Amino acid sequence: MGYSGRYHAASLAAVFIALAIGILIGVGLADDVVSSASQELEDSLRSDLEGAETQARELDSQLARERDFGQRIYPALVAGRLAGSSVAVVGFGELSGQTVDEIEAALEPAGASVDAVAVVAVPPDPAALAEAAPAQFASARRGGEGLTRLGQSAGTGLVGGSKLLTDLRGTLFSRFSGTLENVDRIVFTGAPESDLDPDQQDDTDALATGIYDGAKSAAAGVVAVERTDTEPTTLAPFTDAGIATVDHADLVAGRVALVFSLLGAGGDYGVKPGADSFLPELINPADRPAATP
Repeated sequence: MGYSGRYHAASLAAVFIALAIGILIGVGLADDVVSSASQELEDSLRSDLEGAETQARELDSQLARERDFGQRIYPALVAGRLAGSSVAVVGFGELSGQTVDEIEAALEPAGASVDAVAVVAVPPDPAALAEAAPAQFASARRGGEGLTRLGQSAGTGLVGGSKLLTDLRGTLFSRFSGTLENVDRIVFTGAPESDLDPDQQDDTDALATGIYDGAKSAAAGVVAVERTDTEPTTLAPFTDAGIATVDHADLVAGRVALVFSLLGAGGDYGVKPGADSFLPELINPADRPAATP
């Protein structure tokens, strides 16, 4: 190999050595850059997390204070507004003890009592209901309008009781306790989602529609309620029937809405998409101070 060949080989070797050195230096610098960037990101995230935790603690503290305020002011807000009222709680399909307890807790400061608790059997048995009812309701056996008419009479009987409800008690209800003798207001709870076939659903809807109509015509106040964690909502049929609804009965605001709905406030109250507002109007025209001349 001549001079030029040896020079060319030496030049190539020098280039490769320089590249190797550059790579090693670059890797070292990159490690430093990545390490620095990683540390800065970690510090930033830690700072953000600490800030979020501080904010969460502050919000929890505020929420606790507001909850305590609500619990303290609630009895004064509803005191005596339903004095002497007797309430029936009527569920469709099922009714939890927790829900009944929450309704009782809402009503007690207002002066009302829960004197009857009933669960309408879902799906209903039209043939058995027609068999237990007087002959005038024989068409209920076929469902449809006949079953709705029977439901209307049963719904009317929820207020104060009736011989028809006495006859139907073992068939219409899967559970019944207490007495309807003095009941003047009704709190409904909806049926949870279930796998009914089309005929069963039709019978359920026909009977329920009648019960809603009968209750509305006879009671001094009617409302349908559920908890904020009830999903999907069960209140749409009550809205369709023109009955006030409350979808946050487990909150203090829901208790307020329940009481005022039983006093006649109409609308859909709560926190879910179907709600019109969070609370009803809390000052009735008769409660407003007279304007000064």
